[in-house]
Amino acid sequence: MKRRAILSGLLAGALMLTLAACSGPEPEPTVTTSAEPTPTATAVATPEATPTPTPAAEAPVWGDQVFAKTFTAGDGATVLTASFTLPLVQNTDACPAGTAINDWYKQEGSSRMLEAEEQYEMAVADYDVSQAAGFPFSPTTQEMTYTVAYEDENLISIRRELYVAAEGAAHPSAFLLAETFDAATGEKLGFSRVFTDADTVRERVVDAFVSQYSLEDSRDAVTVAWQPERFYLSAEGYVFWLAGGELPGVNSPIEVTLSYESMEDVSVYG
Repeated sequence: MKRRAILSGLLAGALMLTLAACSGPEPEPTVTTSAEPTPTATAVATPEATPTPTPAAEAPVWGDQVFAKTFTAGDGATVLTASFTLPLVQNTDACPAGTAINDWYKQEGSSRMLEAEEQYEMAVADYDVSQAAGFPFSPTTQEMTYTVAYEDENLISIRRELYVAAEGAAHPSAFLLAETFDAATGEKLGFSRVFTDADTVRERVVDAFVSQYSLEDSRDAVTVAWQPERFYLSAEGYVFWLAGGELPGVNSPIEVTLSYESMEDVSVYG
């Protein structure tokens, strides 16, 4: 009996060992990692900067830029005097067009002085010949002046006159020149930037010259002499001119003015 109990105990122990071997290790618990929430950026409205108002451009404040020189012969005698007074915009900080206008006339003045330098040699030669022959000598004089003929928020017109008295000439010569500029940028504007129909403008200008100066017999000559770039603006209207010497008996420039109303249909600016 005792032996059976021992065998039963051994069988029970073997069975427990067999079950333990078959069952294997206990599974480890699975750990589930929760994803961290992605932070969401909240847009913060940036206040818009208040634009600084651009100050309105001022009208030009006019002054002069003068190019002048007296040329003398070897003995000190004056043979040529040149003086060119041209526009100068003084308030370029407040007038945007001023710098471009000033530069244009600075170049013009410099070119005129170079021409005077070239003419100086001829003037000295004339002086030397006159001295040797005992003839009287008169120095050559060149003088340029200007006026501001017109200005508004769109356009600026400058009218210039050149007076030349040369040795041996029967009478002094007068020349008319003019420029028109964009009042905002200072760009020099030609005929095509101001007028839209060259043929119509020419017909009206020729008619005005013929009527005002009684040139009925010289209409063809007026038509040939007219040049589109010879114009400027004034308080009364568009002014056109013919140079002296281009028509018989006309030694100085002649001008006609066509009202703005009469040219409204052919003008860029109305």
